[in-house]
Amino acid sequence: MTTHPVQPPHSPPGPDTAGDACVRCGITGRYPGITFDAAGVCDLCVLYARHATEINAYFGDTDHFVELVRSRARARDSAVDCLLLYSGGKDSSYVLYRLIDLGLRVRTFTFDNGFISRTALRNVETITADLGIEHVTLTHSDQNAVFRRSLQQHKSVCNGCFRSLLDLSLQHAHDLGIPTIVTGLSRGQIMDERLSWFHRQGIFDPAEIEPRLREGRRVYHQSGGMVPAEVVDSVEVVDYYRYSDITKDGIRALLRSRSDLWSQPGDTGFCSSNCMINDAGVLVHTRERGFHNYEAPTRWEVRLGHLERAEADEELRTPPATPRVRKMLLQIGYPLPEESTARPVVATRTTVASAPPVSRRTPLTPAQCRVLRDTAGAPGRQARSLLLQTPTPADKALVRRVALRLLLHHEALRLRFEERSDGWRQYDAGPAGAVPVLRLDASGRDPSAEAGLVRTAVDRLRSRLDLTDGPLWQLALVDRGPLPARLLLVVHELLADTRSWRLLLRDLSALWANGGEAALTPTESFLEQVSSAAVSPAGHVSPAGHVSPAGHVSPAGHVSTESTRLSVACGTPVSAARVAEALAAVLTDLGDTPDAEIVDHTEAGGPAWLGRWAPVPPAEGGSVIRYEHFGDLDGLLPAGSPFTRVVGEEADFSVLPGTGWNGVRVHGVVRDRTQYMDWWCTPELRRRLRATALPERVARRLTAS
Repeated sequence: MTTHPVQPPHSPPGPDTAGDACVRCGITGRYPGITFDAAGVCDLCVLYARHATEINAYFGDTDHFVELVRSRARARDSAVDCLLLYSGGKDSSYVLYRLIDLGLRVRTFTFDNGFISRTALRNVETITADLGIEHVTLTHSDQNAVFRRSLQQHKSVCNGCFRSLLDLSLQHAHDLGIPTIVTGLSRGQIMDERLSWFHRQGIFDPAEIEPRLREGRRVYHQSGGMVPAEVVDSVEVVDYYRYSDITKDGIRALLRSRSDLWSQPGDTGFCSSNCMINDAGVLVHTRERGFHNYEAPTRWEVRLGHLERAEADEELRTPPATPRVRKMLLQIGYPLPEESTARPVVATRTTVASAPPVSRRTPLTPAQCRVLRDTAGAPGRQARSLLLQTPTPADKALVRRVALRLLLHHEALRLRFEERSDGWRQYDAGPAGAVPVLRLDASGRDPSAEAGLVRTAVDRLRSRLDLTDGPLWQLALVDRGPLPARLLLVVHELLADTRSWRLLLRDLSALWANGGEAALTPTESFLEQVSSAAVSPAGHVSPAGHVSPAGHVSPAGHVSTESTRLSVACGTPVSAARVAEALAAVLTDLGDTPDAEIVDHTEAGGPAWLGRWAPVPPAEGGSVIRYEHFGDLDGLLPAGSPFTRVVGEEADFSVLPGTGWNGVRVHGVVRDRTQYMDWWCTPELRRRLRATALPERVARRLTAS
């Protein structure tokens, strides 16, 4: 569940500390009132080190939690022990499972603020139905106005959202006679929102803190004027994570074990696993107050050992003003702040400041237009996959560092696309959203089952790709326990041709070999390349990077779901030009005019164009056979790479999901030092190919040579 961090009175950070970061937790000098000692440790880390025992005395265990909730239900003779504030995100989903495991009688309550992830709402419906939980979702009649006032007063959307959530849930619990509301507030949020003020005053005794918190809660609701005092007094609000020391990894592990029900939302912001408008609030707060409004609670998660510093750095990156963020601010009627008087955000260690997206919208290259044209039914899924084996067991912190460096270094990985009246345009969205890194748990699995896991992951990662809001690439760490880990890369065709893949793998290899901190070769602006290519009179740029004759149009068509593969061995490896010659010769022998497009994906690739062959006329003219020469895919990796390519159909780099191509697509791939030609076509064309023995004839000609 995402809630608001209570903001301290705003005061600009001192000029001598704004660029500093605590060597322990990573909090920056931009946070109001923060100071550092001579060793570079912040005063909050010093406070916790000195008073850890007293501070931790506030927290309890689940046995205490269960007794507290049940005793209140018994005293009120309630048929329901508690009402859980349930958003469908990871934290509250974990709490729901634990409440059921603990034998509590639970109802759930969801507040739909108008910007909740559709995936999160599906999680709510699916999981509550599966568990047989009674559930209600309520909305606020004028939540956009609430958001607007919240931004005006607090520079955050979360303050107003949390007030609406509490007001509605308190009244609902009171009406049903439920004496306890359970929240999914994290321990970092509990420390920041509930306890930090007391600790700074030297107050650590829970017996003194509790009554003062209770009185502060009554004042909070009375100031809003929406909930009567008798309602506030009749319902206790209890934070589950006060009584559970589970880490973020532990939360993810439980949800993975029940992943057939819970799905990770892919359309939310950095600091939320359920809410989309969170990014808009963070952007406003950072620009107008000069620091991230989740800085304090997230750094407390690091101090408490619930979150690694690198992951905290990633979460606290500032979202850019993407079209989606601008649209949300426009919807609630709050002007986007373009120039802040607050101190600008500066990078610290493994994170950098997010800049607004490049203002110009650049037309697509002909190659990119072709991808969209050939995949009219499913452009979001058109991505290649590659599975690599690392030399050591899983290191998730290293994967995150490496992925972040790649995202920051390669403009292409930050591209987003929008469809306008004059066609598709693309722009650099900046390092928007969370770094697209996932973890697949294959530890303890039978090796024979791992291929199925990866195959399913490739399909799911492709389905997560989104042209408008991203991500358009994914990196998954396959954790195999003590065995060498594997990396699964999925990158959309609109971002990377084969040459770009080589550059990406070159940098990935260098970063991995040097702990994520290698100096990378500067890369040319992708959008500048696009501008040049878009106006080039030379012709159409193929996905492999070579120029084919101007005016050539690929045949259009529907997305084929019936494409099948016919694989034929052709002897020792050969060049693309040699395959082109053999294919042309065989087609001529059969009495057909050769017309096949040749695309060379190898390092020495160049343009090759043949005449015409058409057993069936294409719908709109153009070639019927498209031959793509990949050669030995191990050549994608640079010399000395720490990775080895994992060979298998579960992540076949040469294979893309079904496209609108209505002819024959042939892939030339080397496997075990043998050249293979994989013929992909519909069952009808497969029968025609068999009747003429075209694949076998080409194979024999190549073998004979």
